[in-house]
Amino acid sequence: MVWELEQGRSLRPELGLPATIDAERFDDPSRLAAFIDALRWGAITSADSQVVQAPFRSGANVEAYQLEPLRRALRESRANLLLADDVGLGKTIEAGLVVQELFLRHRARTAIIVCPAGLALKWQDEMIDKFGLDFTIINSETMREVRRSHVLHANPFTLFPRIIVSMSWLPGQRAQRLLRDVYAQTAKGEGARRFAYDILIVDEAHHVAPSSPQRVDKLNITRRGYAVDSQRTHAVRELAEKCEHRLFLSATPHNGYVESFTALLEMIDPQRFVRGSHIDQSALKEVAVRRLKSTLKEAKGFKERQVTALPFEPTASEEEAYERLLDFTSRRDKAVATGDGAAEQARDLATLLLKKRFFSSPVAFAKTVDVYLQTRLRGVDADLSGDYDDVLGADADDLEEGRSDQTELLTLASTRRKLPPLTDEDVEDLRWLSNWGHDFDGTVDSRLAALVRHLDGVLLAGEHWLDERIVVFTEYVDTLTWIRDNLLQHGYDVERIAIIDGSTDPEQREITRAEFNEPPSKTKVRVLLATDAAGEGIDLQAHCHRLFNYDIPFNPNRLEQRIGRVDRYGQDHQPDIRHFKPLGGRSGLASDVHFLALVATKIARVELDLGSANEIIAPDIQRQLAGSVMAIRSEKDVPKGDHAINEMLLGQRQVNAELTALETQLQEDRESLHLRPMNLRRVVETALELDMQPPLIPTHAEEDDDAVFELPDLARSWEPVTRGLASRLEPERLRPITFDQDVARATTDVVHAHLGHPLLQRSTRLLRSALWGGETDLSRVSAVVVPGLDESFAAAVVRLVLVGRGGIRLHEEVFLAGTRLNRRQQVGVEKAEDLLARALDGDELTEAPDDVRKGLATAWDDDAGLRARVEEAIRTRVEKRTQDVEARLAKRREEDLARVDAIFTRFGQTLRESIAEAEKLQEEAEAMLFDVEQHQSERDLRQMRVRLDELDEERRRERRAVETRYEDVKPWPFPAAVLFAISPADAEQGVAVR
Repeated sequence: MVWELEQGRSLRPELGLPATIDAERFDDPSRLAAFIDALRWGAITSADSQVVQAPFRSGANVEAYQLEPLRRALRESRANLLLADDVGLGKTIEAGLVVQELFLRHRARTAIIVCPAGLALKWQDEMIDKFGLDFTIINSETMREVRRSHVLHANPFTLFPRIIVSMSWLPGQRAQRLLRDVYAQTAKGEGARRFAYDILIVDEAHHVAPSSPQRVDKLNITRRGYAVDSQRTHAVRELAEKCEHRLFLSATPHNGYVESFTALLEMIDPQRFVRGSHIDQSALKEVAVRRLKSTLKEAKGFKERQVTALPFEPTASEEEAYERLLDFTSRRDKAVATGDGAAEQARDLATLLLKKRFFSSPVAFAKTVDVYLQTRLRGVDADLSGDYDDVLGADADDLEEGRSDQTELLTLASTRRKLPPLTDEDVEDLRWLSNWGHDFDGTVDSRLAALVRHLDGVLLAGEHWLDERIVVFTEYVDTLTWIRDNLLQHGYDVERIAIIDGSTDPEQREITRAEFNEPPSKTKVRVLLATDAAGEGIDLQAHCHRLFNYDIPFNPNRLEQRIGRVDRYGQDHQPDIRHFKPLGGRSGLASDVHFLALVATKIARVELDLGSANEIIAPDIQRQLAGSVMAIRSEKDVPKGDHAINEMLLGQRQVNAELTALETQLQEDRESLHLRPMNLRRVVETALELDMQPPLIPTHAEEDDDAVFELPDLARSWEPVTRGLASRLEPERLRPITFDQDVARATTDVVHAHLGHPLLQRSTRLLRSALWGGETDLSRVSAVVVPGLDESFAAAVVRLVLVGRGGIRLHEEVFLAGTRLNRRQQVGVEKAEDLLARALDGDELTEAPDDVRKGLATAWDDDAGLRARVEEAIRTRVEKRTQDVEARLAKRREEDLARVDAIFTRFGQTLRESIAEAEKLQEEAEAMLFDVEQHQSERDLRQMRVRLDELDEERRRERRAVETRYEDVKPWPFPAAVLFAISPADAEQGVAVR
């Protein structure tokens, strides 16, 4: 800004305490109390990492256990965390709390969220609804809009401070080209912009970890390969390097292989981990936050899931078809008996894929057989190589199964290059199986008939629909469509069935989720048919506790993710989880389906390390269904890092006493901020009045007539406060608001106006601006009669800010400093704070009589009188508070420096051990790894050596950054208002100021 060229320029004098007081212009106590509340809620940064505000700027029902990530983030100079809580414990809320608090404390300004494409809208809604934070989704559509509204080459990654991008779009050429421009603007560790974004959140982070596939190596031996980066891994790692704080979210972060997990950890915190090294258990405990529902059940009332098998009896036709399939696979086994390892692997995958589709539905199986026949007979080929984990297990692509370009079908097509040609008998069996499967188009098989009977019993009483809902999961779109068509033929109306699959538009996905989460009395949907596209990040527990697995994924993670849709925080009923189980019978079909039922029960009933579970279950599945088995690691082969990982995955147990302490602290923080519904309402009403807007409109919807309000017609400048009041189901209607969290919890029809809500944000900003900006209608002086007060006092409401080098705000608080009126003695600190609360939190404040106000004004205007005593009280209190805070900051500085030294000392030891181990294995690796894996291994070893060489310099930079943060601390006190608290006796008899 050039002062001489600025129009309307003027200097505002420092306000401080008023020099004189006009007895006729005392502010109404309630009105001034609203301004003081706004001031108090704006003082956020604290030297005490235990005091937080984010939970009170959130519309979420924050539980005590969700505060642990927040406290860890505030304790560290960088908030680098792996949030690995069990499915359904609220990782999104935990991440939102950290982001909100970092913004409030001025430790961050920008943020980027990377998530699966189907969750982008959900993240956007959660951030605005629960935290009042507006995020922009960046995709191809956003690009077109930005180019229309801005210049042709505008970059949306630089236009918006808070953005969301899907992890499938991020590695693309367009996104990477735009991000390179952002990275180029980032200085090399210097300047005002050291980071592209202050905060990075990666949701479902297991999707960005490199896979560790099973391979047939150069010596024709089947081995576990070395984890190789995908495009997605490269894109997220590069982005993480340009972000200061990193939050990675995943309930299933470990796919069973240490190399892959260390690569993920390095993205999260490169000062504690490096890819390829073994894992320091202490470092992992500092970074990872993992709690299981089983450890919180007693404290938070989580219900233990009930897993039940639904019996069915296979028909003779179904058993005959499966026997035909077994005959076909048996002939294939003999045909490759003398082949190499690659042929055996291709045969196993083909067998497993065909059986897997058979276990899903006849129609899905028939269409798969058609693809298989086409590729084998017509020479259609696919350039794809894969192994069990790549295609079926822990590393399976998250692209929806059942699509023509999905990994399973491409892998089935690619087996042509490795398997002997089909015989005439093979072709005859496959064509018979295809015809058999297609015969079920429009009709049920034995399993679907059993499911329909189960649905009728759960959802219907005669022709009357009950208030029950159920989710039915399947892996394949073909199976989903077949189930839907048969339900419609069975008499289920279209409006009773909802669908979410990979092709569901994101907007429609959120509408469907909203309909399913409304009370059954409001929306007609009763059955949600979903593929695993709905298996992550979608909450369905509000009015549903029943889930049916129509088929069983071979990947344990997917099964647990499905169950987590209803078995999660907020579930009031015992989750009812079901799957099929055959009735008796010794046929091959009954035997294999019974085996899969046991797998489902094992995963669903037991809290497992799902990464290790895959190593147990995958060999079992291959042994039972393919007739061969991959090698299982022995205990002596388990890398050191696995023991640290397994211990982490067991979860950190928080006992009742710890949770009680966290809840107590949360309540104390709430009380210290005076967050009563009446106070929130008073601030909004005062702001509306100050800006000459209509008042809130009571709806009289509750027993307390003042609990729920509708917003009036507001000026255009207030339009942003309505963001989040409309719902997905009723986008044209603005829902009413309440300042009482308990009222909002009971219904989705009312929005909680919390401190982070746009309405409160605008109101508090407006009042603070008026308070410091010399609002002509505000004297900043009031006198209130306080019931039960023994001695009257005069006090200043003071805001104290401590600023470090470079203007970093280290601490701020609002306190009371004053003196008794009838004797020259300052008011005690604790008592003064209590008196302030009593004076300002009353529902109906009584203003002091006219004669008392006149006496107070006279005493104040005396140069050597009351004003001087209050100013002295301010100086005394500021000096004491500054000393206390500086001592706390000095202690925090030493703790931060000690933490830096400990981190780098442990990391150095980890690097040295890992380099020695890697060098010893290099010769063996040359024989057992493919070239691309060998190159990745060599790069990782080189990176470890580079990190070790640079470690001392990196430690020095980190120490200097910590020291700089706490240098040149200066206090800045800002007196905001004068409050006279008058005892009832003085109000009646008059005040004697001595």
